[in-house]
Amino acid sequence: MKMTVLWKTRQNFIALVFQLWYYFNGSDKDMEKSNKIYLGIILVCTVLVIGLCVYAIATHKEEKLTDALKFKKEYESLNEVVNENNEKQYMEIFIDEENPIVYKTGQEIVEIMKNEDAIIYFGFATCPWCRNAVPVLLDAAKELNVDKIYYVDILDIRDTYKFSGSIEPEQTKKGTDAYYNILKILDKKLDKFYVKDEAGNMYDTGVKRLYAPTVVSMSGGKVKGFHVATVESQKDPYKALTDKQKEELKDAYKELINAIKNDNVCKDNKAC
Repeated sequence: MKMTVLWKTRQNFIALVFQLWYYFNGSDKDMEKSNKIYLGIILVCTVLVIGLCVYAIATHKEEKLTDALKFKKEYESLNEVVNENNEKQYMEIFIDEENPIVYKTGQEIVEIMKNEDAIIYFGFATCPWCRNAVPVLLDAAKELNVDKIYYVDILDIRDTYKFSGSIEPEQTKKGTDAYYNILKILDKKLDKFYVKDEAGNMYDTGVKRLYAPTVVSMSGGKVKGFHVATVESQKDPYKALTDKQKEELKDAYKELINAIKNDNVCKDNKAC
């Protein structure tokens, strides 16, 4: 198809050049030569511009990724990649192209949490716990016919703290306004945020933390289901979950999904 367009464009351009040549060599002699040259320049420039535009359209195909495919590529791009921080290899995962993931920013998700029935996954691709959780979450969603899971990449929107040598940890980066609004909505479900020193001692930052992965179900502005991390028995996120652990995690995800699905079911023969 592309070659056909280019060939036709070339043919049309050559034909127009011949027409212009014939025009300048055999048209009405009463027209002043200077005017003919001026008109010819305009026509040639017009042809060149049109030709370049057609060529650009024909040779440049812009690939627009769906959110589902974008998510697949983002997470699978780390397969067999080694984490430079600990020299461990990220767990290999494969995600179906037809998945229900929909990307949202922090600010967008705040409005959704207040106004929609929603399943939300908070995480990021380099989180080893997330790489264990995502395939299980998608399996649970597929079995329950969930057609939309909102995804918020929280890696860069959270605040960060470090041990500073005193009892009170030092904030090294402030979170976004949207992140703090998310914390307010989820406040009762969130754990305190601790940081460690080199000896492994824990220090309370005085704030709460949205850890990854966290999966939430929301309805009517309220938290209906909440699950953080994977399963308690998993100690090393760089090792794949066992089948038993996967089933345990899937059951947890199904429970929080059903928490909003069941809210929308008519009960006791009453009007909905």
